[in-house]
Amino acid sequence: MKMIRIINQITTRLCEWCMFIFSVVMILACFAQICTRLAGIPLSWSEELARYMAVWLTFIGVAYALRKKSLATVEMLYDSLNDHAKKILYLFISIMIFLFCVIFIRYGFEFAFKFMNQKSPALRIPKGIVYICAPLSGIMMVLYQIEFVIKNFTKEVNG
Repeated sequence: MKMIRIINQITTRLCEWCMFIFSVVMILACFAQICTRLAGIPLSWSEELARYMAVWLTFIGVAYALRKKSLATVEMLYDSLNDHAKKILYLFISIMIFLFCVIFIRYGFEFAFKFMNQKSPALRIPKGIVYICAPLSGIMMVLYQIEFVIKNFTKEVNG
């Protein structure tokens, strides 16, 4: 458990830095696009860069939101249940998250590697680099969910 917690703390800090950097790069790319378009010499690569930063920001942000328990939830059912039923519901939701993430990881890697040889039009980078963010965020979500499940059920055993 301690190893998972350390890995999750490192990945959470990495997510925070990546989201900050991707946001700054996206804003600067959009600003550069606006300025150069007004000057009559639009950049060909800035729109593509901003789009790719938004994709990475979205996927890393989803994993980060899961870590911080900031994803939208409907709590009416959960709040109406007793403690035992809450544990069962939590386990069911955790299993669904695991299944989603495993599918996300498997097909995300397949999709990313499939397009690794295809270059983006303006930046000329492999498109697989853009798509690899999906399975990476899936891996982080699995690690975060493992920690949550262990915490939730060891609390019941120890408490």
